[in-house]
Amino acid sequence: MFEIFNKEEDKETEVTYPSGSGSQSSYSSPSNVFVVSVGGSVLLGQKPDAENVSEITSCLNDLIRQGYKLVLVIGGGKVCRDYVNAAKHLGANNFELDELGIKVSKVNASLLISAIENSFPDVLADIKQAEEVLAQGKTPVYGGIMPGFTTDAVAALLAEYLNATFINLSNVDGIFTADPAMHPSARMYRELSYDNLLEILYSNSMRPSQNLIIDLPAATILKRSSITAFFLNGHDMQNFRAAVQGSSFKGTIVRPDAEELFDDEEQVAPSPRRRTTRKKTTRRKPAKRKPAKKKNVSRASSEPLDPNEIRF
Repeated sequence: MFEIFNKEEDKETEVTYPSGSGSQSSYSSPSNVFVVSVGGSVLLGQKPDAENVSEITSCLNDLIRQGYKLVLVIGGGKVCRDYVNAAKHLGANNFELDELGIKVSKVNASLLISAIENSFPDVLADIKQAEEVLAQGKTPVYGGIMPGFTTDAVAALLAEYLNATFINLSNVDGIFTADPAMHPSARMYRELSYDNLLEILYSNSMRPSQNLIIDLPAATILKRSSITAFFLNGHDMQNFRAAVQGSSFKGTIVRPDAEELFDDEEQVAPSPRRRTTRKKTTRRKPAKRKPAKKKNVSRASSEPLDPNEIRF
């Protein structure tokens, strides 16, 4: 698996990012490949919900029919956290807790595979296998792959390997200055750089089955390869569809050269510098001065001046 860290960097692909109106943004993808990290809680909620899964996969299937190539990575969600918490009380260590979370995420991924029309039949665990499966016209589906790596980090590696766009689907509209459930006054970022994102994440410690918008390893992988990332609400699949298709959408977009922009702000071009105008004043004629008497100069007019004797 770690061979992918040694591969040569891909050539940069030009990405256009036109500003939308109001709190909406639009984006033109450099390719039609999207790696989608689906939070387990978005897919399952408190328990497996066939109706909810059907609604999500209906949108995914429609996009796949339109020619978009999707790579899906499914998280563990609340079910996973419940198992991890129970195992922790029973004395399991962090490595064992991560392994348990991986197993739960693979069960969730298996549920999704049954509803994706052209999905590869098995939950994948090899990053490089995604390219081969896409070439076959099938949709790769992943869960967790190794302890210490969240499913977001798996998705980030896939986006890096495939030179794809990264999309995170969670139960919030985007990235906020604070948890919007606990802080109603929290503001959502519409646009954010990776440096700003990492500053936000540094204050959070890593724990098994952590419940963050994205973890530090995933953000670092995305940053090092300048991958554009969306953070969207997974309960609004029409908004997700709009983002993939390049239409206006609501969410947070993270890219290397982004300026920090909030959802309630307009992106205004800097105004040109204005020339300062002075009030017109009537000039007085200078008083006539008597011509100064010429001083005798001992130096010959043809002799060059010594720079050290010049006074300004």
